[in-house]
Amino acid sequence: MPNQITKHLANPVRGKILFEIYSEEKQTAKQLLEKFHDIPQPTLYRYLRMMLSDGTLKIVEEKQVRGTVEKTYSIAVDLVGDIKRILETNDKDGLMQLFTVYMTGITKEFKEYLKQEQVDFSNDGMLFQIAPVYATTEELHEALKAYSGAIEKLMKNKPDSKRKLRNICTIITPPAQA
Repeated sequence: MPNQITKHLANPVRGKILFEIYSEEKQTAKQLLEKFHDIPQPTLYRYLRMMLSDGTLKIVEEKQVRGTVEKTYSIAVDLVGDIKRILETNDKDGLMQLFTVYMTGITKEFKEYLKQEQVDFSNDGMLFQIAPVYATTEELHEALKAYSGAIEKLMKNKPDSKRKLRNICTIITPPAQA
């Protein structure tokens, strides 16, 4: 996975932007601003320019809109291919890099949350837990399928005044060696 991608994914805001563009296949700055009310416009444009200049994003369309050019952005690198390659080849260094980016992003997001003057852990839906389970590989896959179905429903929700952006992060540790 290219280093610039891991740097962007480790940043909670740039990571959100990348995941949104990736999940929608292409996005304009206007669409991103409508989705992410918490990202100031200058910050969004700065990050888009940064990711465009380092080759993470590409412009797939430009159209004239009231005296300005609206650009449509898409991911310029093969994120899925890179992750698939890491998993298929058992690339331990690549997996460690992905995991480090994942944990760094979560840690930064959590740190930003705790910087807020007013936090209400219960009301904000803040939670982390460990649930030790004994399961066969088949039982684990069945449970993950059910979990994924529930999460996919939430991922289809559109933002509104009652819905706040939350990240549900999942880690399943491998079995310990006996």
